[in-house]
Amino acid sequence: MILFHRLISVFLLLPVVFLTGCSSQPLAETNLIVMISVDQLRADRLDDSLPGGLGRLAREGYVYTEATLDHGLTNTCPGHIVMSTGLNPGRTGIPGNSYIDHATGEERYCVDDPDAGSMVLGGQVTRSPRAITATTIGDWLKEQSFGSRVFSVSAKDRAAITMAGKQADGVYWYHSGNARFTTSRFYRDRLPDYVRAFNGEDFFEDGYGRGFPERWEHGAGTWRPDDFVGESTMNQRTSGHPLTIGENRANQVYFSPFIDEATGALARSLLVEEELGLRGATDLLAVSFAATDTVGHLYGPFSAESEDTLVRLDREIGELLDLLDQTYKGQYILAFSADHGVQALPEWLGEQDRSHCPVKSGRIDMTNFGQSVYAHLISEFEVPPEKVTGLLGFAAAGATVNTELANRLGLSVDAIISSLEGFLEAQPFILGAWTEEEIMSVESGFARLYRNSWVAGKSGHLIIQSHEDCLIWRPEGTTHGSPYMYDRAVPLVFFGKGVKNGRSNAPAHSTDIAPTLGSMLGLELPADLDGQIRTEVFLNSED
Repeated sequence: MILFHRLISVFLLLPVVFLTGCSSQPLAETNLIVMISVDQLRADRLDDSLPGGLGRLAREGYVYTEATLDHGLTNTCPGHIVMSTGLNPGRTGIPGNSYIDHATGEERYCVDDPDAGSMVLGGQVTRSPRAITATTIGDWLKEQSFGSRVFSVSAKDRAAITMAGKQADGVYWYHSGNARFTTSRFYRDRLPDYVRAFNGEDFFEDGYGRGFPERWEHGAGTWRPDDFVGESTMNQRTSGHPLTIGENRANQVYFSPFIDEATGALARSLLVEEELGLRGATDLLAVSFAATDTVGHLYGPFSAESEDTLVRLDREIGELLDLLDQTYKGQYILAFSADHGVQALPEWLGEQDRSHCPVKSGRIDMTNFGQSVYAHLISEFEVPPEKVTGLLGFAAAGATVNTELANRLGLSVDAIISSLEGFLEAQPFILGAWTEEEIMSVESGFARLYRNSWVAGKSGHLIIQSHEDCLIWRPEGTTHGSPYMYDRAVPLVFFGKGVKNGRSNAPAHSTDIAPTLGSMLGLELPADLDGQIRTEVFLNSED
């Protein structure tokens, strides 16, 4: 019996690298794989002079200085799914954060689920990865390595779920409605005790948020004045922003760097409590930090708020790296990237004389724009005003005609699309309105990027491309979603065991993360991935 237990122990300690099907020479045993995403982190914000974790990754990792997204609709859900699957979003069933279902005409969220069995714990909505039509590196690991486990943490459900996949052991995100980290019944029916303790009975009284200050105080910033035209007034435009005071404190935390502090703290707690990588099999942890996005949308990437958020994030990632070093003694591999970038405030671009938008202000109010489109349909096709919003929906940079309603109104879908295309392309701030036929047939860089985002039955009948630096958004703040480099250029770094210290200006994409990590582990990879195995990062390779 003793011999039997010893044999079992040896078997459990066999590393993942002995799996078959690897396309490069596998490395020695690796305890842990870590994937870190920073939401809305432009490539130009990764600075090797930063003193914490971001700076360390830039100095000590293998950095691709010209890395980009390889798809045109640059949102959070598709930006995360490409990291975990090695596929462009069009091949994963995820065109954007939301989409119009052509079959029903209904707007759908990228990780919602019609199955009530996927209800969020403590919530009234369903969340799961069922809409994803591809497998993730976490799925590959679970299928090929006995005993391996996969966990994910983020402030956003769509980031945590798309990075984790369908077979994950724990997937947690922040619920801004009630200030607690939660999950879906798709993954588990009850939160672990350490997550429950982290939340407390009241997050701000006996949970992690009890240490947060009443206000978020920060410095003046170096790029522009703290109070700048175009910034959002939602949580006031200057320091100190309300944080744990007032009736909206759960949401105020979400739109502050303190959500990253909570995310990092929960990720570290999970590492310890779940004993990741310490049970004889290689485990995977995915962490997505969201504050650069939530703060960036309100104030823009060059604001005092975004500068402070970056400094705090640098410190937070530094603490995570310190724990990894202490726990795993170099036996871990880390990949770092972002789901997308962001456009600078158009008011700031105009002041700097850097805008390419033919509209002087650079800002187009999306509500007014939508109203003009609806007015065109009413005028052109005599659509009853009460029916027009149901006839046409906007999602994932696209416009989708409700085919069933159009037929009931006696209207030709093709005629509506053709008329809309002409109307949209006549607007000075729109470069083009792409039909499916054009996306699939035109040989151009933009068409290829939109092809990589295209999902039949979910992508719009028309994909709307603004001119560079033209922001179709709210009257305040900024966003992303375009195929331009300010939205597509992202950091890409590999770091840790068996990884060189170096830099490369070779073309690279975030789709390269999953195949590279999978190859380093010796996993058998799915056929025909879009991403490449970046063998040049391996210590045993020759550049």
